[in-house]
Amino acid sequence: MAYSSVFATFEGQVNIKASLVEARKASYAAYSRTNGYVKEEIGNNTTCFAFPGTLDSSAFCQSETKFNVCKINVGNNYFKSMVDGTTRKDPREPALVHKEALNKFLHIWDGNLKQQVVEARGKGKTILFTGHSIGGAIAILATLASLEEWGKDAPIFGSTFGFPLVGDEVLARAVRRQGWANHFFNVVSRSDVFARTLLAPCVSVSKPLESLLPYWQRSVEQMNDDDADILMEPADLDFPMYLRTVLHHACALVNFISATNMEPTNKLIASLKPMVKLSPYRPFGYYLFCSDKGALCVENYEAVLPILFYSLATCQDQASISDHTGYDRVFHANTNIVMLEGFSKLPLSQGASTSAIEIQLGALGLGIQNTGARLALRAAGEVEDKLIENQNKLKAEMVKLEEAGHMTKLKEYRNKCVSHRNMGYYDAFKEQKESSDFHANLNRLNLAAFYDRLEDMVETHQVPDDSQFIEDLIKEGTEYRRLVEPLDIANYYRLGKHEDSGHYMKNARPRRYKALEKWLADIQLKANNQALLHFQPDITKDSCFWAYVEEISWMMSNPREDAEAVRAKVNKFQNDVKQMMDRNELRVEEVMIGESSFVKWWMKLSPQDQQAFPIYSIFLPGRN
Repeated sequence: MAYSSVFATFEGQVNIKASLVEARKASYAAYSRTNGYVKEEIGNNTTCFAFPGTLDSSAFCQSETKFNVCKINVGNNYFKSMVDGTTRKDPREPALVHKEALNKFLHIWDGNLKQQVVEARGKGKTILFTGHSIGGAIAILATLASLEEWGKDAPIFGSTFGFPLVGDEVLARAVRRQGWANHFFNVVSRSDVFARTLLAPCVSVSKPLESLLPYWQRSVEQMNDDDADILMEPADLDFPMYLRTVLHHACALVNFISATNMEPTNKLIASLKPMVKLSPYRPFGYYLFCSDKGALCVENYEAVLPILFYSLATCQDQASISDHTGYDRVFHANTNIVMLEGFSKLPLSQGASTSAIEIQLGALGLGIQNTGARLALRAAGEVEDKLIENQNKLKAEMVKLEEAGHMTKLKEYRNKCVSHRNMGYYDAFKEQKESSDFHANLNRLNLAAFYDRLEDMVETHQVPDDSQFIEDLIKEGTEYRRLVEPLDIANYYRLGKHEDSGHYMKNARPRRYKALEKWLADIQLKANNQALLHFQPDITKDSCFWAYVEEISWMMSNPREDAEAVRAKVNKFQNDVKQMMDRNELRVEEVMIGESSFVKWWMKLSPQDQQAFPIYSIFLPGRN
């Protein structure tokens, strides 16, 4: 989404800065509340729910996992779309999030927060969840739960101050896949070490956090108390060691990711990934990196981790424990926000540029003299450019396929089989008796090559994460699946492959069809768009219909099959066909024409079974 449209949100403001300033104030005020959050009105139409960063230090002690993560769906029925959207395995793995943040969110959300959000939405309010420290993680989870309820077009936003990471790569990709990234704004101070602490294993940082978390909480609580005593720094704290520990682990993670970005096809780097136990936390949304010169806004998620590391590494001598609570100093009404784009073109050598971007980069320690940081940012930009380039190539190839008319020719083939050969195109293709069957096979193979490539590029993240949610792609891919998969099934059984390799559904269904089916289900869940179920009224909706016919027909002819299992399968299939008929999802004239494979199966049934068929009188009048 364009910079101007993202920032023109709250009450017509030119940017979101004023609302974030109010959100930061509310998140600090929340420390004085006992119910876990504070509700405030911002302007005339925004309701803000703010969460404090109060959490016991045990939240950062190593428990079952090295980085204290758990599955996002543990103990709740929220976050159904926060799963691995491209995995080839079922069931899909849910995202991992910070365990204690999830527990605290569920406690507050299921208390009375959810009801208050529903009431505010009912009044047409814009909802802004916000939080300082780990309260930011709760704000992110609340935003995710709300977006699942109301969708990406709802005016629901989340902002964090000093806690920019909450979940793993699955969560980050799921947010981008759903088109929700522009609903999140993460404010990070250059010298706030706690904002990077999840990049280190819990066991490495638990000791200093035992002192720091209570200190930070008391510091924020006393900000509005003019008579409060000045807090003394914890005597047992070795802050420099804590800082070095976080930077050490952050450096390892950033170097590994940068190496992967610079050499994405390097098999040695890829082989190391399962063995290197690095932090699983990954970024999503917009990031405002703050310095004494202003704030740099970053959308490129690949650039966020390098900036988190290098900006802190270059100022570690000036960092202090008060930086985590000093967001009133680094982000305020006069903060100048500059958008950073064009990462792949960032200069690597000294020039005369004094642009606003270079000033902000210099203030964050990312100037031209920091070659490592510049190379990492360039690599992040090249990743983004490559994803867009790949997506554009796929779109262009899809246009060429359309111009070549492969789908059009297969539709014509399908219609001519019925009108000229008195048989469905499934059975005609299975027989392969005419030249038109041969040409249909060539068109099938051309389309398969493209969709195999498309599926592989999406599943291996070579295109933007939201590519599988392009509605035109979903529609064209679904039409392709419903039209062409029956030909794959016909070819499989024509060649007798089921006798050696087992039935199509169990062992032979290509990944491309599974992926297209999965993407259709995802977009329906995402947009609650049932209309996508009902386009193409003249085609059988279940592209695997003929595979079921073939399998059940083979089972009935095989004396080694258990009779009771066969009867149960026959009864289920009969009921499934009846439901497909009731929903107008079965092209009857194609299924019933001549001596089709379905009719042949029907003829194997006993007269009693035929008459017991749920649609006997409608579907096959006169046959027994």
